[in-house]
Amino acid sequence: METVAENKKFDRTKAFKIFGVVLAFLCVLVLIYWLIFGRNSESTDDAYVAGSQVQIVAQIEGAIAAVNVSETQAVKEGQVLFKIDPTEAKIASEKADIDLLNAYLEYQKRNSLQGDAAVSREELDHSYLNLRKLAESARQAYINLLRVEVQSPTNAILAKRYAQIGQRVAPGTALGLLVAKDEIWVDANFKEDQLRNIRVGQPVKLESDIYGGKIEYRGIVVGFAPGTGSTLALLPAQNATGNWVKVVQRLPVRIALDGEQLKGFPLRIGLSMNVKVDTSNHAGVPLQAMESGNSQDTNIYLKQYELAESHINSILHR
Repeated sequence: METVAENKKFDRTKAFKIFGVVLAFLCVLVLIYWLIFGRNSESTDDAYVAGSQVQIVAQIEGAIAAVNVSETQAVKEGQVLFKIDPTEAKIASEKADIDLLNAYLEYQKRNSLQGDAAVSREELDHSYLNLRKLAESARQAYINLLRVEVQSPTNAILAKRYAQIGQRVAPGTALGLLVAKDEIWVDANFKEDQLRNIRVGQPVKLESDIYGGKIEYRGIVVGFAPGTGSTLALLPAQNATGNWVKVVQRLPVRIALDGEQLKGFPLRIGLSMNVKVDTSNHAGVPLQAMESGNSQDTNIYLKQYELAESHINSILHR
């Protein structure tokens, strides 16, 4: 009986030793992994997709005559989203054209009589200034006529539609909200003690809950917010009281995404992301601001001016 007990004790001791060796080996592996990979990266799941939001507003007064888009619809730059009843703008433009034509004919008449001393230089100058003033009024009236068609300033998706058929709108009335398709990034909120080695230009790996671990986005750190969310809030927290409790703050870090990947696996603003920044190369200035962002422009307003200029020239040279 003693021998059996001793054998069981020996087997138990041997099992504990083997378990201890395996556990120690695993701990060593974990330590090696952390030394090689873990300490050279920072991760957070407090990250969300963000993007440029463009509010569409009316630029003239009138009633909504047509609504050409629905929410979630993709639109292209220059596409007509809404149309305002053109009656008032058309009447105003035609009146301005008539006034301009009369002023032009009057100026031509006075200019032809200048050499006969029938018209003074002062009268001719006054006629010319009146002509320029009416030309500017006619140009603005024609631009207002073009603005009855409310166009999309960029390639985007209509997120919200506020305007309804028959609704009376004034300049500045919000008609809809667009989210630009080509302006998508991620704001990752890192804790204060995680920012020590994060630098602009570091590579980032990201995963979305939509696609899971099968799709890994490539990104790059492009800038840091100038303040934490609490300080930039409309009503910032007041800590000058006796009930202050220290709370670890988070600072938004902006991460640019690979545009080619977004074409195949698109994201929508507000979606959560898992972010891992490679901090192995942390040379450079901490908390560096973005030096230059992606410029945005649209040609729809310039085209309206050019059309108006062509319209004025057609009146003055008919």
